[in-house]
Amino acid sequence: MGRRPLRILVAIGLGLLVLLVLGHAGMELYTDVLWYGETGYLGTYWTRFGWRIGVRLAAGAVGAAVVFLNLWWVARHLGPVRVRRRYGNIEIAEQVPRKHVTAISLAVAVLGGWWLAELQFGDAAVLRVASWLRRVEWGLGDPLFGHDVSFYVFTVPFLVDALAYLILVMLWAIALVSLGHVLVGGLGLEENRLTSTRPARLHLAALVAGLLVLLGVRYWLGRYMLVVDGTGVGGGLGYTDVEARLPAYWAMALFTLGAAASLVYGALRSRLLPPIIGLGGLLVAGVVVAVAYPALVQKFRVEPNELSREAPYIRWNMEFTRRAYGLDAMRRSPFPYRRGAAPAPARVEPILAGLPLWDPAPLERAYNEIQSLFRYYWFPDVDYDRYGGAAGQQQVAIGIREFQAGGLERGAQTWQSLRLNPSYIRGMGAVVAPAHPTPESEGAPELWVRNVNPVITVPEAPPELELTDPSVFFGETMTDYVIVVPGRDSAFTGTPGVAFPEGVPLSSFLRVLAFAWRFGDETLLFSGDVTRDSRLLYRRSVRERVEALAPFLYWDADPLPVIDEGRIVWLLDGYTTSNSYPLARAVTLGRQRVRYLRNSVKAAVDAVTGEVMLYRLGGEDPVLSTYERVYPRLFRPLSDMPAGLRRHLRYPELALLTQVEILQEYHLQRVETFYAGQDVWERPQDATAGAMQEYRPLYAMLPVPLENAVEYLALVPFIARGRQNMTAVLTARNDEARYGELTLLEFPRDQQIPGPGQVLAMMEQDPVISQELTLLRQRGSGVDMGQIRVAPLDSSVLYIQPLYLSAEENPIPELVRVVASDGRAVTMAETLAGALARLELPVSEPASRGAGAGEAEPTGWTGRALDLLERAEERLRAGDWAGYGRAMEELRGYLETLSREGVVGEGT
Repeated sequence: MGRRPLRILVAIGLGLLVLLVLGHAGMELYTDVLWYGETGYLGTYWTRFGWRIGVRLAAGAVGAAVVFLNLWWVARHLGPVRVRRRYGNIEIAEQVPRKHVTAISLAVAVLGGWWLAELQFGDAAVLRVASWLRRVEWGLGDPLFGHDVSFYVFTVPFLVDALAYLILVMLWAIALVSLGHVLVGGLGLEENRLTSTRPARLHLAALVAGLLVLLGVRYWLGRYMLVVDGTGVGGGLGYTDVEARLPAYWAMALFTLGAAASLVYGALRSRLLPPIIGLGGLLVAGVVVAVAYPALVQKFRVEPNELSREAPYIRWNMEFTRRAYGLDAMRRSPFPYRRGAAPAPARVEPILAGLPLWDPAPLERAYNEIQSLFRYYWFPDVDYDRYGGAAGQQQVAIGIREFQAGGLERGAQTWQSLRLNPSYIRGMGAVVAPAHPTPESEGAPELWVRNVNPVITVPEAPPELELTDPSVFFGETMTDYVIVVPGRDSAFTGTPGVAFPEGVPLSSFLRVLAFAWRFGDETLLFSGDVTRDSRLLYRRSVRERVEALAPFLYWDADPLPVIDEGRIVWLLDGYTTSNSYPLARAVTLGRQRVRYLRNSVKAAVDAVTGEVMLYRLGGEDPVLSTYERVYPRLFRPLSDMPAGLRRHLRYPELALLTQVEILQEYHLQRVETFYAGQDVWERPQDATAGAMQEYRPLYAMLPVPLENAVEYLALVPFIARGRQNMTAVLTARNDEARYGELTLLEFPRDQQIPGPGQVLAMMEQDPVISQELTLLRQRGSGVDMGQIRVAPLDSSVLYIQPLYLSAEENPIPELVRVVASDGRAVTMAETLAGALARLELPVSEPASRGAGAGEAEPTGWTGRALDLLERAEERLRAGDWAGYGRAMEELRGYLETLSREGVVGEGT
């Protein structure tokens, strides 16, 4: 093959490669533009695209200028460049014009600058640049330098990125310049010795000196980074940081500048000694000044008097940490606990009538057993919520029925089924049960909303639970793309009140081609079922959908489904974070560490149409205010959210648990106590579903502590670290008028107030309860304990724990017992009302059973035996002979167990 055809093939290959790379990027851009346009956020997309291109162009221009100027300097010392060509037997040397050399240098500089800009300025770094340019002041200065907090949150990260980029550019320039000087003969090896010309030596010395100057600036900037990430108590700034490391950073900056000057001086004088002294001094200073000196200060000045040395810095850390996590506005109230002061059951029972007795986990199992209906439906999660007017809110547990492809038979998992079939491309409907069942339920979940085709809503359910459009195209676990076609499904034929999913119209061959390329799915391109009226839905996971619109927020992994105006809408929490908030303790959030957290955004995603709305919560958040300047039309005020959705706002578990983690130590007020690690708290362990795990926030309709109003609250108890006695309860309000208000109820330190673990131990040690649990576990049944509900009431605390039974032949969990305790006694009954009634007398004190006024409810083993006898008689009166036999068998086994244990004996 001749040279010319070979060159043609090479050119074609390179052209196809460029087309493939540029075509893929163009396809991504085109399909993204279509998606953002259909969701109504195309302006936000172009804004983000503009920032990305603008920042990278600016950075690339700086990098290209630095590299080109240095290559141009090398080219000035370049002699004539010749290329040799052979024509037959004749060889001709041609001189390359100088302008071609300049053009090549410029091309290398531009490509290198853009590559380095792409490498350094990813989307997160671009956002840091934009945030620095649009930053909002905090109005709060740090106590060491007096800089506004925004300097640390926005300016310092930008400077760190800029310095890192300039260092990369300088290293790239040094590499290219060294290669250039080797090519022109400025650098070489003669007799195993490195030789250099004066211009080459001066040029490289200047570049390395420039690199050292940048390192010196990095040392100078390190002084401010110490304020963010110090080495003192609590991970904040410390005495050694201020008295040793700050001066050391100044000294290292000066030593670095001195080393840079020595390099230039040595190159000018053609002497090696000055650079050796300068660089050697820098290395020695790095060991002595930056490492040894702070270590000596810590060892001999701090450790002998650590508390007095660290006290002012600990105080700063305590103050700024509380501000960073929104705890500075938390109300602290002493709880007037009095042992044995539990209110009368007759008054407590209506107060706790809305307390949730169903945990989400057993309900999720129950929903999947009795309401998935088809194998390809499932309930990935169950959430608490409340419905009804302000005067009659009722807490419910709601689960959404979503589609799972793995539930289909393998032969049915065809492209048409998974992409086009209206029965398989969406979930369908919700299941809603009251979180506090009625006695008539007999332990099974009461389903207020259930079934599909049609969806059944019982009359006693709150009216707003009526579900007229049950389709779920967008959910927690839906990830694959699907195609909807108007007219193919009766739900899309213009039925009043039924919406059509938003999506990208596949109205042209170019659109179909672009999406087929994006998803790597050639079937989409050739399918005859795809018409010009078809719409493509993707990014169907709720979290993926909101992350595409606001990737700079940290999004919660647990969306809350809400039934509003006949459709399902997902509410999802977004958080602003920063790892640069000064003087604050860091916590781990997912895979990142943060020193600032605010739940400032609520997203609403329509499960049918996919419409997304982002709402800003009230409250001061300079980080979100800065983002609003960067993306001015992305967020709406919370007042724009429909009133029906605002009634379902929920203080998120993630935010509350982060604040709980901080409060374990930062509830302390005195520096001395904080330093000594005294009175440190922790979350109690809870035996939920047979495994010990940390207590999760309880969402419940309860009286606001120290007030009379009943509200939807989130509560988390604290216990003393290493012990089990309860020390405090943190409550968060969820109702719209007082949303997000935190109250820390602190219990008296001179009383031993049982924590959940101690109540659990009391239950396990109680002979009557333990014997009954043994009976329940007979015949292969499993008993799971629900999470203990801690309810502060007046000047007492009540503990409520539900028990769930799952039989081998019937894995559907049943709520079979409720345990109640006031911290002294523990009782168990089939209902919460029965368990509360038995708290009137100690468990071990029997009482006669009678119907007269003033007679006490029997307690202990006698009460349990009479309950079993009554149940048997009820079954007998109802003609349920099988139920009567089971109840009598349970009563007989119960009495036999008591007899063996010596609880019931002769003369009893």
